[in-house]
Amino acid sequence: MITRRQFIGTLLTAGISLDVIAKLAPENLVKSDSKSFFISAAGNKKTGHQFSYLKEGKLAVQESPFRGHGISQHPLHPSQVIMYARRPGKQALVTDILQQKVVKKFSVAENRFFYGHGCFSLDGKTLFTTEGDVRTGEGKIGIRDAISYQQIGEFSTHGVGPHDIRMMPDGKTLVVANGGILTRPETGRKKLNLPDMVSSLTYIDVVSGQKVDEFRVAEPKASIRHIDIAKDGTVAIAMQVQRNAMSSEQLVPLGAIQKIGKDIQLLTEPNRLIRGMNDYMGSVVINNKMRMAGFTSPRGDLVGFWDIDSYEFKGHYQFHDVCGIATNHDQTAFVLSNSLGSVRTLDAKSLLEIKSERMSFPSSPWDNHMLNIQV
Repeated sequence: MITRRQFIGTLLTAGISLDVIAKLAPENLVKSDSKSFFISAAGNKKTGHQFSYLKEGKLAVQESPFRGHGISQHPLHPSQVIMYARRPGKQALVTDILQQKVVKKFSVAENRFFYGHGCFSLDGKTLFTTEGDVRTGEGKIGIRDAISYQQIGEFSTHGVGPHDIRMMPDGKTLVVANGGILTRPETGRKKLNLPDMVSSLTYIDVVSGQKVDEFRVAEPKASIRHIDIAKDGTVAIAMQVQRNAMSSEQLVPLGAIQKIGKDIQLLTEPNRLIRGMNDYMGSVVINNKMRMAGFTSPRGDLVGFWDIDSYEFKGHYQFHDVCGIATNHDQTAFVLSNSLGSVRTLDAKSLLEIKSERMSFPSSPWDNHMLNIQV
């Protein structure tokens, strides 16, 4: 008898998307004993760096040799997730969260460093990671076999400072947040090109590596850093403004929406909330059921929510040093995390906190990003 994993893998290899598979045979996608995990890099200098995952209110933690950043789930091996080193790190860990152990480690090529994010091809055979060229500063996409994690190729990101990267629903196009800021490992996180930085949202053909399209925002000092993709290809964009490189104090929108073939639409209201975010959004997630994007601002202790079709502001929530944000499996809630180890859950429709689901893990302070997966 064919297994569930073999069934899905066969359809993915044939080029059928997960959305289509779900419509064809939903009973083959979610087993009755499947579990929901919330996963994040965690830790600090005091606790040490960690990889943490939360299931049904219980936390599991493993030590990490580096500070992690973004997380990806393997499409064909759902219990395996990858944590990438925070810029300018060079390592990544592949962890099996059911076995609670590291099953693989890999590093960037010589003269490269990670920017902290990666994504898989829809068939699960290839991994793409955002990287920087140590010598030139040019943005690169590392291409790896998703079993051995050996590098098999490389593309240019057609920009500088690539950070987040996602696969579009067509399976043929990568979208990259080129932050525009030049850094080098020998100078750590020092920003070397602020006077002439150029940030862009760039679409790249997954076969040829050629640039398909590119979009920019009007303010050149607004660095596009994090993105999320809705099922229809709508992109939510979170930015960080380099205020010390600006000559004015004018308010700069930090969130934006870009729909296929259309210009970037800035989320310009409300001014008071945007000002309170202090030029910094740390993470973004789209709730496909509610057609709503949530943007976190650890510098403002705020989360803002906007409709991704009407661009209307829907509400906000105050939470100290909040950065991680995810949706739960059925898209009925947003889940938030902060650097004190606290977790909050908001009803996705009302945006009110479900206080009975508050959790706190002081020994495992959450880092920037949170991912919800089903295993």
